[in-house]
Amino acid sequence: MPISGFELFGLIGSIKATADIIDNAIQALKDYHSSDDDIRKLCLALKADSVPLRAFVKILSDISTSARGVEISDEDGELHKDIALHLKSLEQRLCERLAKLNVDGKRLAPRSAWALWRKKDLEKLEKELGDWIRRAWVIYAAIDAEMKNASAVAGQNKSEGRMADLMELFGRLSTRPVQSDELLKPFNDLKARGEPARRFAVISKTEPLVSTRLLFEYMYKPYSDNLTVDEINHIGSATHDLANVLYHSNPEKTRILKSHGYCHDTRSRRFGLIYELPPSKTWVTDSAGHARVLSLRELLNRVPHFSLNHRLRFCCNIAQAVLYVHLVGWVHKSLRPDNILVFEDELSEDEGYEAAEEADRRQRRSFPYTLNSPYLAGFEYARSVKALSDRTSDAEWRVNIYRHPKRQLLVQNEEYSMAHDVYSLGVVFLEVGLWGSNGFIPFQKRDSIFKGTGADEVKDELLALNRGTTRDGVAVFMGERFAGLVEFCLNIDEKQEVPTTAFIQEIWLKLDEIRSAL
Repeated sequence: MPISGFELFGLIGSIKATADIIDNAIQALKDYHSSDDDIRKLCLALKADSVPLRAFVKILSDISTSARGVEISDEDGELHKDIALHLKSLEQRLCERLAKLNVDGKRLAPRSAWALWRKKDLEKLEKELGDWIRRAWVIYAAIDAEMKNASAVAGQNKSEGRMADLMELFGRLSTRPVQSDELLKPFNDLKARGEPARRFAVISKTEPLVSTRLLFEYMYKPYSDNLTVDEINHIGSATHDLANVLYHSNPEKTRILKSHGYCHDTRSRRFGLIYELPPSKTWVTDSAGHARVLSLRELLNRVPHFSLNHRLRFCCNIAQAVLYVHLVGWVHKSLRPDNILVFEDELSEDEGYEAAEEADRRQRRSFPYTLNSPYLAGFEYARSVKALSDRTSDAEWRVNIYRHPKRQLLVQNEEYSMAHDVYSLGVVFLEVGLWGSNGFIPFQKRDSIFKGTGADEVKDELLALNRGTTRDGVAVFMGERFAGLVEFCLNIDEKQEVPTTAFIQEIWLKLDEIRSAL
């Protein structure tokens, strides 16, 4: 179904108008009281909203001027109309809020009114606008990609369908070649900042000016000492390809850490990836002063004290990471709590706080009172969907809990597909949803239920935990819509290739809508 020129023209006008209103709001607030911290924060948030809106205008303008036009599915067409209606409503409400800030059209309302209710009113509206923009960005990025792909592959066979075209394009965009010598780093140039383990904090001895915090993560198990040079180089080549894909990652959009390169540790016969932490994140430090890398697996052993909103945002971020893995044409294959990392926020020193107040401020910004946004790691088994699956696995029951039933054999498993990642996502959602409930035990400690249990029986146990009873099902703690998403993931057909639109609408969008409604 093509997007009509009339619909595009109306939507472009609405987006432009909203962006202009935001710019006017920023200037009005600055004129009102530029030194107020809350106003400065609100202005920064509004400015951040304005940037993607301008990008939407360009995307839609390109579509409207394309002689070819863009064919979209009925589902995308309905979603497009919903976006247009929602934006119209936001635009009207934003104008109303700005009008209330004015007195007789000449000056802003008294500061007492701002402090009492108008500040919260505008902050709430900005949050809703930001939530809408994050959801719309994924949709329009996909439409933009399809438009560019339609032009690039004109005349070629499109029998593989819309999703294959999208994935191929995103794969090209995200795997722009990087020189091998830029990515391959000498392992001996890394210095551990904590106890060496599967993943640990490091600093570079040869790049002392690099202030970025680095994380090293071993890939695969140690390779056999009787492998040929060609076989070792093959492993190195696969690691290079993955490092190349992650080199172009934007952590705040993809929830996947950006690659700084990779290493070959010849002494332990293993390859490993080097990640960069986002500038706003830092390590958790233990009592000995060592930097530690926390995973969801460790956090699940502690009692949470954060809000339901934090929990839903956390799940939404994980889904976002899996979505981007699939958009670049890869499957993760190891989606479980061990590979979901959490870092602390980097808090600046504030001399206005007493020592006790500063300690309290930092505690409230840390787990278990806050659940910070996650980052997906653990790509040791990840591969491009174009590469052949080795169809092997291991028999570790703690890992099999998160694997699709058809992927729990030692050999001759079903070929790994994107649908298997979606199943794993459902198991993680279920565990996070039950986390903190009465008598909660992390899944990897429930040996009485899962150890020695057949693959199909494990799935049945998970479905039973999701449905539960009127007192202990996940719907009691997270709501029926969340429980429905878990059910969707756990019941996915193992041979089904999940279209991008279905993944976004059935999982990511619905999850984000639940969170935004709170």
